Amino acid sequence: MNDLFLSNDRLNAGTHTSSFSAAAALILLSGVILLSSCGKTDTEAPTICTETGTEFSVLADEVEAMAGTQILISDSFCDNEELSEVRWDVHNAADHAHEEGDADEGFVLHSGTNWEVLETSSLAGTSDDASLTLNIPLTARGVWDVVVSLVDAEGNAATDVVTQLHIENEHIPEFSLLAVDGVDPATWPGEPSWAQGSTVNIEGSVTDSDGLNAVQILLVRESDETVIWEAPAAEPDGVIEFTFAYGVVIPANADAGEYHVEMRATDAAGNETETGFHVEIE
Repeated sequence: MNDLFLSNDRLNAGTHTSSFSAAAALILLSGVILLSSCGKTDTEAPTICTETGTEFSVLADEVEAMAGTQILISDSFCDNEELSEVRWDVHNAADHAHEEGDADEGFVLHSGTNWEVLETSSLAGTSDDASLTLNIPLTARGVWDVVVSLVDAEGNAATDVVTQLHIENEHIPEFSLLAVDGVDPATWPGEPSWAQGSTVNIEGSVTDSDGLNAVQILLVRESDETVIWEAPAAEPDGVIEFTFAYGVVIPANADAGEYHVEMRATDAAGNETETGFHVEIE
């Protein structure tokens, strides 16, 4: 009889153990499901939802401005759940493109290329507006990239949107490069290459409504900023337009590598400009 009771007790204990194991497994599974439901569920990136045709927007084909003025770039931003922040990055557009296969802006003589702006603003809700105030310096002329980066509260990042800011300048002298060895620089497919020991003819002009006091053109090695050629000193004597034609002599023993033609001018009011273009010597 005792043996019978012992056997039944063991049987009951086994049944209770199996029931406990099943319950524990069910609780564990519920926990896993609960944890999974707490993970990232929003995978949709935010967007720029500014009305099409807005003039001072990153969605515009380009934005135009005058040096010495202030402009306001404004946009609307949207997300299916919650926005987080927008970042504006404004920098000179020379010598680079933002996506593989994109063409750059072509041949442009930039001035004041060290001007740049980096600013971040917080966003909230599923729709929000933000703007960037740009005070264009009197030293700037040329093309700048305005890059907008957008992220939502879940960390989903939109693809960067880029537009170009074209800056005109009536304050500082302006260079125009007409031909380099008889070729219009606007037709260059990329950075020009010059041979060691060669002479390259450059023709152009510089203008300023206040009259010009000084013009200087140099060939500079970029690795150490050494001047390897310099045009004869020019004294325009206050003329509004000064034309030039020089033969840039590249020494036969010039190091192969990156150089730039540096062009400087000062007007009668003391305003200065510095511009130029890159070349490779090989």
